[in-house]
Amino acid sequence: MNEKTANGRTADRTGPGPGPELGGRLTRGLRGRTARGLRARTALGLGGRVALGLGGAVVLLLAGVQGPAVAAPPVGSTPASASAAEGSHTVELRSTAEGFTAPATTRPGLTTFNASTTQEGKGWIGLVRLKDGVGWDDFTYDLFRALGNTPAEVPQGAKDLNRDATLLGGLVIHDGQPGSFTQHLSPGTYLLFDYLAVADAQPRYRWLTVSGSSVDQGLTPTATVVSKNVPGTGPRFEVQGRVRAGQPVRFVNRIPGQVNEFLFVRIAEGTTEADLKAYFDSMPDDGSFPPGSPFTSVSLGSLPLSTGRSTVARVPTGTGPHALITWNKDATDGIKLVKKGLFTIVDVD
Repeated sequence: MNEKTANGRTADRTGPGPGPELGGRLTRGLRGRTARGLRARTALGLGGRVALGLGGAVVLLLAGVQGPAVAAPPVGSTPASASAAEGSHTVELRSTAEGFTAPATTRPGLTTFNASTTQEGKGWIGLVRLKDGVGWDDFTYDLFRALGNTPAEVPQGAKDLNRDATLLGGLVIHDGQPGSFTQHLSPGTYLLFDYLAVADAQPRYRWLTVSGSSVDQGLTPTATVVSKNVPGTGPRFEVQGRVRAGQPVRFVNRIPGQVNEFLFVRIAEGTTEADLKAYFDSMPDDGSFPPGSPFTSVSLGSLPLSTGRSTVARVPTGTGPHALITWNKDATDGIKLVKKGLFTIVDVD
């Protein structure tokens, strides 16, 4: 059932948590596109590997990153578009019902991407650099399996994704809640794409050519979030510094062979890590969300990074207790990383 939130938006109450899970959405999209893609690529003489990849991959990605839909949290006190320091190098990304706009060229160095969307359900723009010879179809096939809701497909999908591409983050944002992220760009060609549209008949993506003189000024973080493996314990988030509402946070992914994201989602006062663990343990592998969600807002944060990569992201979080989570799956067995302890509670000032 849908209901109006305090800010006038319509909140989808069909499930708990931070929005329809990205993995499941990509999985459904991949299945829907597989037959069409296979017929088309057979006619063109292309391999079945690419054909089978596209349909399922899209749905899997959408389920893994997003989470279930609830009311939007209050917008941070400072617009995200103002987060870049004066004189820094910026790129504007705008998503609407018609598509998304992005420049075709930019300069190397620290680049701040300012992103916004006016269409709910679109506008999660990710940044990736593909290896030589890898195209859109190969990349999305890898992505769908690596981030999807079929555990048996995740390990090989993750290996193929690590071989074919370097994920450089991006933003989980919503209508009226823009964000920014900084990434260091080297000369070459990059791909900007909408995670929420990869399963569409007309996916949204743009190529970005980086050349010219370098610029090295970007967002200044107030805190750092590190995802890492703790020996004898498992994957964990480590938070360094104070997370402040609407202020930039550096995210570093140090888990070997594992793409990972970080998402902030508001939780009810008094929620404990034991409460979160119990909820995550109750989640099935199909991307659905059981009742009793502790989440009280949509998710905001960074799209996945490859191992050894970092980004600085600014999203309009409010103050109060937030869960710091990921919907990505373990690259070794396809199990959700939150089920292995990759979550924590952060009090946002």
